Amino acid sequence: MEKINDNLFLWISSLSLLGGGMNAFAILQFALTASHITGSITRISTDLIYNDMAHFQIMLGLVCSFFFGAIISGIIVGSGRDFELRKRYGDTFIFIGVLLKLIDHYIYGKLMFVYVLAFALGVQNGLFIRYKGMVIRTTHMTGTVTDLGVVIGHYLKGNREITWKIKYYAMNILSFITGGLIVGLGFKHLGREILDYMSIAYIVSGIYYFLLRYKYYKMKR
Repeated sequence: MEKINDNLFLWISSLSLLGGGMNAFAILQFALTASHITGSITRISTDLIYNDMAHFQIMLGLVCSFFFGAIISGIIVGSGRDFELRKRYGDTFIFIGVLLKLIDHYIYGKLMFVYVLAFALGVQNGLFIRYKGMVIRTTHMTGTVTDLGVVIGHYLKGNREITWKIKYYAMNILSFITGGLIVGLGFKHLGREILDYMSIAYIVSGIYYFLLRYKYYKMKR
């Protein structure tokens, strides 16, 4: 079972890497964040105050796209708040990979493109993933940085049993940063071609999940 947990940890880290890469691409191409909905909602408020309707529409589009992605995630994965390897997480990431390829071909460079990125990240963030009892989000790091700070505080108070949590949260943040670095370098040298690699990476992550699920159920027999 420990081997399965290690493989699951690797899979989750890869999702954080992909989430960081997707958001980096949105920033580099459109100067917009596709996954940080808190900031977008705040900008909706300030745009209304200053009557910036053009920017208001963009922010509202991002929030609605992310929200709709979460709805689709709920439809694909199904009900329940427990993470189970029998659920269709693999299908979801293969879907995102194919979606990236389609939008690259048909709507690259248009504003609708970043809305689809926000939608895809909403789908990804809608997955209820647990690792050793911890709820995991892989498209933004606000909660992860908070959790890391809290467990470090517990550690400083003398709780040495949570050292593994510190390592996990730190690794998750590092994976997200690495995704941004990889896509940033790829965008600098390859331009839009980096999307092909992102698409393939999402499809591979879905296939890896199916292999992980197969090993898990084979071990339980």
